[in-house]
Order: sequence, then structure tokens, then C-alpha cells
Amino acid sequence: MLVMDCQIDVKMYYDEYEKYFGDGFYPLLQKEKQDNTTIIISFEYKNNCWIQKTQDEINGLDGEIGNQLLEQLNREGNKEGKIIKNSYGFKIYVRD
Repeated sequence: MLVMDCQIDVKMYYDEYEKYFGDGFYPLLQKEKQDNTTIIISFEYKNNCWIQKTQDEINGLDGEIGNQLLEQLNREGNKEGKIIKNSYGFKIYVRD
């Protein structure tokens, strides 16, 4: 059986100062501060995993962001992925 891969673009937000001078790139699904920068991050579904396709690899997903992002990707892509990897292939979220 041939399984078709898909790609989803997600609008996310990040703190530019933290990305370049602080802890790193930890994007959010909702804008927390007025000066948060908007970015579109693309994810591709392969081998039961969502993989970030855009550059500027995500360093991590804080709090409930990983679970919320995974749910959004699975819903929009009609998939059942359990892992999100960044553009370098490192796992940044795993659902148990």
C-alpha cells in the first residue's frame, strides 16, 4: 500500500531576542507579546513522523506547545504521527 506524504505550513511566533541572544528558537502557536515575530514553519509527514522542512531549526517546544502542534498537524494532515523532529532530524517532541 502506498502512503502519500503531506506538508503542512503552520503560523508560529517567536521572541527574536531569545532566538539570537537567549535560550534559542522555541516557537509558540499563539502570540504572547506584541513584539513576537511571526514565522511560517513547514512540516512534512514521513514514516509516522512530522519533520520540520524550513531552516532555522527549532531547538525545542516548551510546555504544551509540542502536544498542541502535533494535534494540529495530525488534524490538518489527517495523520496519526507521534513524533516531531526539527530540520536537523532531532526529536523535539514525542507523544508517549
